[in-house]
Amino acid sequence: MSRLKILAAIAAAGLALSVHAATSITLPGMECAPADAVFVDRFDSSSTVPHDPSNGSGGVYPGKQTRFLQIAGLGSGAQNYYVYLPLDYTPTRSWPMLLALHGVAPAGDSYAKSTRDSWVTAAKSGHFIVVAPVADEVFQCWDGLKYVACESWLMPPALPSDLDLFDAVRADMESAYNIERTRIYGWGFSAGAHVMDLLGVTDASAAFNASTMAAYSVSSGLLNSWACPGQTDAGCASVLANLPRKIPVDIHIGNTDPNYTQAVADHNLFVSEGWADGQTIHYTEFAGGHTYTIAQLTEIWNNLCPNAVVP
Repeated sequence: MSRLKILAAIAAAGLALSVHAATSITLPGMECAPADAVFVDRFDSSSTVPHDPSNGSGGVYPGKQTRFLQIAGLGSGAQNYYVYLPLDYTPTRSWPMLLALHGVAPAGDSYAKSTRDSWVTAAKSGHFIVVAPVADEVFQCWDGLKYVACESWLMPPALPSDLDLFDAVRADMESAYNIERTRIYGWGFSAGAHVMDLLGVTDASAAFNASTMAAYSVSSGLLNSWACPGQTDAGCASVLANLPRKIPVDIHIGNTDPNYTQAVADHNLFVSEGWADGQTIHYTEFAGGHTYTIAQLTEIWNNLCPNAVVP
């Protein structure tokens, strides 16, 4: 099925493709200062830092966690997702949260878990929560020798879809932990990045969208895979032009990645629609292919961290 038909199915399911007004906030520099900086209060109570805590009271045991959901009709009906809580987590204050979406992977939970684990270094130093769900579309893919069971993100017209999973993950996290709702972020790799672009520039998901996420990042992601109503730059430009807020975006792409040419075009498209390099869009090319590194994730967080959003 074409991406255009899939986007039409999202709209038919009652998920509008326009977004509600929201305001971007640039946080004071101390909010994202190095962990050993003198006099840093990462949870500033001043009027320049917006707060909208979820007031969940859990989190007695910080570190790596596994949580469980039940969404009838989605996959087996039972979903695991993986969480990292900073070691200094306390429910007495609200914490930033990042949704991390893996790429196509062998069927099973291991890739979601390793995606969560890849973010631990950045989350420890940045003092934010990571959530990594498991994709629910299972299909046969070629591993170079044979066809094997793989998984990727299940999108409409499937109902329920992984958009419902994302909404359930956020609701569960806000109930279980004290999440700072002005500082919800997203990142994805490859197929997960394609979906993150969809979340970032539409409101296909009620929980993670252009009005609820402070900023988002894609590694090897493409706008025209999911976010655009067609496969042309003009179609993508229309999507970006209709956003009432220029949600901050980070793009990381390897210079030998098969997606490189289109990623360059995506960056140029954001700039042509008014995103400012080094401010509302950060673009990084690196020597390499279809991959990312733990060091890059820390760099990505440093680009995402200074942003917050209020309705």
